[in-house]
Amino acid sequence: MPNFQLSGLQSRFLDLLLSSGALKFGNFKTKSGRTSPYFFNTGAFDHGEILHDVAACYAELIISKYPMANHLYGPAYKGITLAAATAVELNQRTKSEVSFTFNRKEAKDHGEGGMFVGRPLDSSRSILIIEDVMTGGTSIRETMNLLLPRKIPVLGVVIGVDRQERGTGDQLASLEVASQYGFPVSAILTIDDIVNALWSGGDSDGQGINRLGRIWIDADTKSRINEYRNEWGLVKA
Repeated sequence: MPNFQLSGLQSRFLDLLLSSGALKFGNFKTKSGRTSPYFFNTGAFDHGEILHDVAACYAELIISKYPMANHLYGPAYKGITLAAATAVELNQRTKSEVSFTFNRKEAKDHGEGGMFVGRPLDSSRSILIIEDVMTGGTSIRETMNLLLPRKIPVLGVVIGVDRQERGTGDQLASLEVASQYGFPVSAILTIDDIVNALWSGGDSDGQGINRLGRIWIDADTKSRINEYRNEWGLVKA
């Protein structure tokens, strides 16, 4: 795609994914049980500088898409640091209070007890869910199973990467979630963005693009990406 170009935000975020090792190419099993040729592990955002830079990317998208958002929710576990760091960044940029909440995997029966940590959830106040990646929508459904019984309104979901895979049916998971729960899903990057930024030309005559001093997608990797996306991508009518 010779005319393809990432936005400044997308370019910065892609470089953070690559330089930190949060984006890897190989063979990986995802939470949804699929064997993927690429994997996104935001656990690699493991020091202050890079977490600050990542939070700045999330905050930039949130300010443009959800300017009224002032309560972030981070699903355990990887959403916790993302929500906390992004709340700090939003506070600095907007000069207004931005609270956050995250859940425990298991309810605590001592001390303060309960399932949630941070600002108490309030059915009169909307939250914005912060996640790392969307594959089949499993994590968001788990989150909504916690929030719906408590009647917590959700502004939307902000994710780092949309893998653009099918959900439980023949629709992309991000669209399926948006339709099912009635709120938008916004991603900094999609897998289309990433592949187009790292691979030039058609599938047969293209080549990997040098980024940050190396080639990330070679011909073999591109072939496996095509096979995977043919299996798990959007079903054509």
